[in-house]
Amino acid sequence: MRQWRYRIILILILGTLQPVFAQTDKAKQDLEEFAQLPYGELVKIAHNDSSQSKQGDKDRLRFVLASNQGVPLSQITLTLQLETGPLSLSIDEQGHFTVPYSQALLKEDPMMISNQSRGSLSLKFTVAVPKLGEIEAPEVREGKVLYQALFSSLLRFKKAMEKVDSKFGENGDQQLAVQCMTEGAALTIHQAFGSRKIQAGKDQSVWLRYDKRLYQENPSISVPEGTKFYLRPVSPERIKELKKKK
Repeated sequence: MRQWRYRIILILILGTLQPVFAQTDKAKQDLEEFAQLPYGELVKIAHNDSSQSKQGDKDRLRFVLASNQGVPLSQITLTLQLETGPLSLSIDEQGHFTVPYSQALLKEDPMMISNQSRGSLSLKFTVAVPKLGEIEAPEVREGKVLYQALFSSLLRFKKAMEKVDSKFGENGDQQLAVQCMTEGAALTIHQAFGSRKIQAGKDQSVWLRYDKRLYQENPSISVPEGTKFYLRPVSPERIKELKKKK
């Protein structure tokens, strides 16, 4: 099974989370004007970041910082607001910086604060997902594949994306479908209460969208010999067209 062959870079804008302070003195209220992120959120990002070393220093979390307003990195500071006092974090000329990791810090959950304004800084991190494009051919028995096997790559991709975007695909803009290149031949889905044929389109392919009900039923699908399968991003309009082919 092919897994985790493709990496995408995601950007988190610092300062979008509203901090909660136990005290309301003016000094702490003023900190709300600066870019910041709770320590616990940094840890969550690191756990989903495929660029974090698996063999390196497990006591440090690594990140890449960038300014959205062209401020030189040499003029940017980052500080962890610890109970014992502020801890400065060094930033190199490429924007790389590390944060100490421990259960004690996770429990304390200090705020990481910059000297830059809210929304002016970004953290870059990568997420490993199954590769878009040709997917490993599902097992074919007597000219048929199972629905769950056909959509396994799509669900792995969706699960990976939901680690950083819990609503991935819900707004209709992030949709995926399986393209079955059949050289113009139709597919037949064999459900419990009957079979139905889906004709190929002008591109000589049959396109299938994910259907939760069908996934639970897991019907077999008759496919022509030599059919190739691809995982493709599709538009909301295309998804609506596929729904009409039920």
